[in-house]
Amino acid sequence: MNRKKILVADDEEYIVRVIREELKSEGYEVDVAYNGEQVYTKLEKKKYDLAIIDNRMPKKTGMDVLKDIKKMNSTIIVIMMTAFGTIDNAVEAMRFGAYDYITKPFDNNDLICKIKEAFKVKHGIIYKMDNHEKEKSQLVGCSKEMIEIKRKIHKIKDLDTTILLTGESGTGKGVIAREIHELSNRSKMPFVHVNCAVLPQNLIESELFGHEKGAFTGANERKQGKFQLAAKGTVFLDEIGTLDHNLQAKLLTVLQDKKFERIGSSKIIELEGRIIAATNLNLEEAVSSNKFREDLYYRLNVISIECPPLRYRKEDIEELILYFVKKLNKRLGKHIERISSQVWNIFMDYDWPGNVRELENTLESAMALSNGNVLEEEDIPLRIRRKANSVINSIECSSRLSILEIQEIKIIEKALERNSGHREKTAKELGISRRTLQYKLKKFGLINKGNKY
Repeated sequence: MNRKKILVADDEEYIVRVIREELKSEGYEVDVAYNGEQVYTKLEKKKYDLAIIDNRMPKKTGMDVLKDIKKMNSTIIVIMMTAFGTIDNAVEAMRFGAYDYITKPFDNNDLICKIKEAFKVKHGIIYKMDNHEKEKSQLVGCSKEMIEIKRKIHKIKDLDTTILLTGESGTGKGVIAREIHELSNRSKMPFVHVNCAVLPQNLIESELFGHEKGAFTGANERKQGKFQLAAKGTVFLDEIGTLDHNLQAKLLTVLQDKKFERIGSSKIIELEGRIIAATNLNLEEAVSSNKFREDLYYRLNVISIECPPLRYRKEDIEELILYFVKKLNKRLGKHIERISSQVWNIFMDYDWPGNVRELENTLESAMALSNGNVLEEEDIPLRIRRKANSVINSIECSSRLSILEIQEIKIIEKALERNSGHREKTAKELGISRRTLQYKLKKFGLINKGNKY
């Protein structure tokens, strides 16, 4: 079981040292900060379960730090501490999302009790939506992978450059495309979503470029295409890898010349919108097998964002669950306020091959079938419970392995995670042949472990 991570922030080194040692002796993983800016830096690099923040610190007040923390990750428990406690301070801290408030000097045992109580409460209760809280972005998560994606979005949001989003189905490519548009200087203009996999091949050209009346059988009137309808907004070409070669060539011309023509017309129309494309295919392999044009691939792949599978960023699951429960409570007219510890364990042990989409669908199914305000194990679909339990059983079986073999498994799993499951790169990093890696995956039963590798 992972140790809970706690961040302690105070400009008094002695206080910080005492609290750190006390918390370490209780089995917590502890980091420290001596001013508000250091807190911010720590939060950007690591996800914490709880933060103990002094109200008076250099560079930023504790209250400002509290607001920053809640903006970055609303699920972090915050306990404020101060030598100048007043009722007004306490009320204000609670209003901005602090879990509790403690006045210096305090007994360390009291602080430990507050922390244990906070974790116990958090484990079972869904945080109620603060009425003053602004509607959060749909791009949920504070894992290092998601923080990196958010940083990248802020850097490129106002550029005209084409963006390619890659990743497995259900990882949130559409959400990221929408986020880029909403944060950009094009946000007042249309966001046009085209799912290339859904439209029949004979209609895609008309959908993208538009057509003139009489251009083909059934063209009874002039129609504007998606490129024109988007104006100076964003065109999101989802499942771009499904386009046939003919359309790939036409799209390449549009991207190069920034111009297009409606079918049946010779009138040139300027392309003003920004193009964001997405695919769950490996386009490099598609290029190698001549299924996707190499020149179009490089034209699309000017800036790329890889959306990581949920199984590689499990620290985001808790925040995603809280987000979806709030959203689904509204949509389904439900009042789920608690999630049982058994359900939390199932959600954390399951590998989510369908990624965020599967998590949301599972929650919707469970909430629709639940009878009260607590989500219980029996509300979760049986297939999810069975697979999660099989993971637990495989972990129990690992107790029969030698210590050396267990260490070997951990090293291989970590290397696979760092290389996103890519076996060739993993073998290279480990300094072994691909065949040897394949043998070890089979030997340790890692190949079929939730289809992870």
